[in-house]
Amino acid sequence: MRRIDGIVGNRYDNPDLEDQVAAHEDAGTLERVVLDATKRRKSRLRVETDAGTDLGVLVDRPELREGDILFLDDDRAAIVTFRSREVYVVELPDPTSDAMAAAVELGHRVGNQHWDIAIDGGLVYVPLEADRHIVEAVVGDYVPEDASTYYDEVDATLFIDDEPQDQGHEAIDVDQEPEHDHGMGVHHHDSGSHEHGHGHDHSHE
Repeated sequence: MRRIDGIVGNRYDNPDLEDQVAAHEDAGTLERVVLDATKRRKSRLRVETDAGTDLGVLVDRPELREGDILFLDDDRAAIVTFRSREVYVVELPDPTSDAMAAAVELGHRVGNQHWDIAIDGGLVYVPLEADRHIVEAVVGDYVPEDASTYYDEVDATLFIDDEPQDQGHEAIDVDQEPEHDHGMGVHHHDSGSHEHGHGHDHSHE
């Protein structure tokens, strides 16, 4: 196991680091650690890269971010990426007063389940924290009548605040189950700031 004592930096924050990571990407020597985004606030991780490198990581910041560099050598490098999340999408109609009232009720209903919710323009994203039929049963009565709903896969960073939140960073055993955030996490995003795949089947309500 290779021990990592602290993050080198983030590829998106430093042009020099980005150039070095990109060079490894082009050479096929860039390794990735794909994490469930719920693990981003762990201070100790035992992980394996997609190339099979075993790592014990001591995180020296409040939380991991997409693009954090775990090691950067002449012959190879490794970065953090987050696993995409399956979501239930509500495409809101034109913002009438009734539609907005329904959207507020939808947010409260999702929050009562301690689920995340993200809003990007007229799209509301609810991660599948349970089976599809359960999610639909929980939120179905609060979806505006003329809204469209469908399932999709989106970048996990859609549900991560832009600024890290230090919540008393405590060491966690590497074999312990990941912690879950509680409370209603509502994340607002400007339209066009994220690219999402939309190879989905629409089911119109």
